[in-house]
Amino acid sequence: MPSIRRERPVAHLLTGLVLACLLPGVLGSALFLLSEYRDERRQQNEQMLALARDIGRAIDTHLLHAQTLARSLSPAKPGTSADTDLFSPQGARSVASVFGNPVVVYRATGNGMTGISSRGEQVAPDPLDLQAVGSVFATGKAVIGNVATDAATGERVVVAHLPIVNDGKTGHVLSVSMPTAELSALLAQRPLAQGWLAALLDHRGIIAGRNRAADRYAGQPAMDKLRTAIAAQEEGKLDTITKEGVPNFTVFVRSPLTGFTTIVGIPHADVVGPLTTRLLYLAAALACLSTLGLLLARAMSRRIAGSMQALIAPATALGQGMPPAMPAVHLREAAEVGAAIERAAALLCQRDAALRAQQEELQQFKFFSEHANEMLLLLDEDGRIRYANRRASERLGYSNAELLSMTLFQIDLPTRPLQLHQVFAESRQAQMRPFERVYTCKDGCQIPVEITATVLEVKGEWLMHVAPRDISERQQVERAVRWAAAHDGLTGLPNRARALAVLEQALDDQRAGAPGGALLFVDLDRFKPVNDQHGHKVGDRVLQAVAQRLYACVDQRALLARVGGDEFVVVMPCLGDDLERPEAVARAILDAMALPIEAGGIEAVLSASIGISRFPEQGDTANLLIHAADMAMLQVKKNGRGGFAWYAPHMDEQAQFTLSVERRLQHALDHGSLRLHYQPIVELASGKTVGVEALLRLEDGIEPAIGPATFVPIAESCGLVLPIGSWVKREACRQQVAWQAAGLALSVSVNVSPLQFSRAGLAQRVRDLIAASGIEPWQLVIEVTETAIIKDLAEAAAILGEVKALGVRIALDDFGTGYSSLGALSALPLDKLKIDQSFVRRIETDHASRAVIDAVIALAHSLNLELVAEGIETEAALDYLRARGCQLGQGYYFSRPLAPAALEDWWGRKAA
Repeated sequence: MPSIRRERPVAHLLTGLVLACLLPGVLGSALFLLSEYRDERRQQNEQMLALARDIGRAIDTHLLHAQTLARSLSPAKPGTSADTDLFSPQGARSVASVFGNPVVVYRATGNGMTGISSRGEQVAPDPLDLQAVGSVFATGKAVIGNVATDAATGERVVVAHLPIVNDGKTGHVLSVSMPTAELSALLAQRPLAQGWLAALLDHRGIIAGRNRAADRYAGQPAMDKLRTAIAAQEEGKLDTITKEGVPNFTVFVRSPLTGFTTIVGIPHADVVGPLTTRLLYLAAALACLSTLGLLLARAMSRRIAGSMQALIAPATALGQGMPPAMPAVHLREAAEVGAAIERAAALLCQRDAALRAQQEELQQFKFFSEHANEMLLLLDEDGRIRYANRRASERLGYSNAELLSMTLFQIDLPTRPLQLHQVFAESRQAQMRPFERVYTCKDGCQIPVEITATVLEVKGEWLMHVAPRDISERQQVERAVRWAAAHDGLTGLPNRARALAVLEQALDDQRAGAPGGALLFVDLDRFKPVNDQHGHKVGDRVLQAVAQRLYACVDQRALLARVGGDEFVVVMPCLGDDLERPEAVARAILDAMALPIEAGGIEAVLSASIGISRFPEQGDTANLLIHAADMAMLQVKKNGRGGFAWYAPHMDEQAQFTLSVERRLQHALDHGSLRLHYQPIVELASGKTVGVEALLRLEDGIEPAIGPATFVPIAESCGLVLPIGSWVKREACRQQVAWQAAGLALSVSVNVSPLQFSRAGLAQRVRDLIAASGIEPWQLVIEVTETAIIKDLAEAAAILGEVKALGVRIALDDFGTGYSSLGALSALPLDKLKIDQSFVRRIETDHASRAVIDAVIALAHSLNLELVAEGIETEAALDYLRARGCQLGQGYYFSRPLAPAALEDWWGRKAA
């Protein structure tokens, strides 16, 4: 049953609108009055506080005025006694005449304090006065007492105890009594509004003065609420009730000089009354405005209702599809509604025209779809073809009528209905990525297609728009790319990646039970001179000819691949125990290569060195098998080239030894089994030790023990020399910093291998090393060999210059054993030359070694380089070098390389 809506006339709505418009004004006026009241109260509170402070200052001035007069009673000259003048009846009466109030003069005696009043009587202070007078004697500061009753007169008084100073000391205390009536009179003189209250409270909150009814309430305590507030803070405000029972807004201020509190109060009626009057006026004004507003609303509602009723007829005509006739109306809004009705009628006419235009566009879309160069299909969820364009009919070989009677599963044979439903479901969630299928044509041929599918809901039915794109040419290109990725572009043979894949598959087959096989590694002899003399273009033609000859030597069961510049491999799986076939292939290759090769206009005479390895006996991975065959090939080259050899056990032992050393080095690097020993470097003239050279040792406890001459080349060949070299430099710098801190001022020299030197960023790595270790740059010496710099002297000079700019010193190690010219040294930023130990050890027996040493020393002196002689083992060698000006030396004559602790002991013994 439809809900019943209650319709309301315009008059009611306008009345509510008027009231709603008046409500913010009412609330705003009330808030304005409240804000104004708060501002007035704040200003009034500030004025009251200012008045209270002003009254307090006046009271302080009055109470402490006596102190100024008391100073005038002090002797003019220091040392003059005032006892005769003041502490006598005549002196007390004279002082009283000065102040105009009763006074008592006290002085301190051996038994306490005595006083003389202005009446000439000798008095003793009561307990309260005794404490106050004692405080004045002790501190020399005035004390204002609380309200008390004068024993002689019965009046309530406030006593001011004032010091009289003699020779910088308080000789007497003058106590001046001020009646509370005097303080009340002072308050009454203040220009306060009618009904306002001013009062003065002593330290205890007792009324010491009041601007009205002082004789009645002086000496009485103030309200507990007020006294509590005064005790908590020096000034403030609160609501109180006066002694007469009148509610007041009260402020109070406590004097920091006298400790008395001034009170100022305003009756509530003086503050709240004006606000009440304003609110009454506001209410009356709002009542008048509301009445006028309601009358105006009634009048306007009649005009609005008439205008709205006039629009009913045009709206009815619009609904019936008839031209609307607009009457005259009184409201602008009603006129705008009428204009909107007219525009709606015009829009309906435009919509009809748009629908006709859409039909024409659909016809155009169908035309373009029919003549598109790509196939287009429309499918329902059951796979029925609801639309197929002309290109689809042509490409698939079916007529349009045949396609519309078919399903997708008749041209996409592997697809099943469940798969299609899944595609529909996924496409409803998000646009599917293009996917590939194979369509079968009417003649049975197949077309690979890439499908872009879009699902649409049309009149409550889900349809799929399919755009199959023929990708036959793209797949051909992809096959060509895959072929190129697995073959050598120059020779057309399989490449290294393909050979490794085939070899790994053969190994997998062998593990699954297939027979083992063999690998031939073929390296051309004397091919490099062909490239160097005739150029790479001729060399490429020679390689193509070689590839054809090798291919003729290999049957279909084997794989021939080019794995390097002039290197080939032959993978021969499933041989079992047949070892003759690999040898037969090797002999065929040797015979083929023995014939001259004519290519590129030249005749090249080449040969081949072939290494053969078997699997799985000599390796269970492709890399191991290639390595084994490569070693066998190298053995052939050592034996004169032009032959073949099987991988032999002794080669395996050498390979295993190399592998075991590589593993030991890796384990030592990972587990801290590497150690540094340090050989002292001595100043030959003085015998002073100035530095050490860091030398690497492998101390992993595994037999056989091996030295640097054995494991360093292996580290270089397997790539471990880089991390090992980084560790050596870090550890050497750390040890130098530790020695420096312990008082051993020794520089440390570390070697940089050719591989480390050729690696980019040497200067940055040294900079990072200095920053991380904290070593002083001049305490670090970088040693490089001739072989590291001889390849490119200009580049080497630039690298060494960057390192030297850090403050590090550079030494050229093993000088005299390389191929650099002596003149090339001037281009390098060196600090030291190190004479190789092979010359130093033969000083006594070999004239040629002495000649080399003399030449190197002369060269170092001419280039201003420091010279270090390595391998000094005899005193004769030391004397020879020292006599010719060699500055530094190292060798077993001084000390063998020592562990850090042993070096420290050696240093200590030498120093002792």
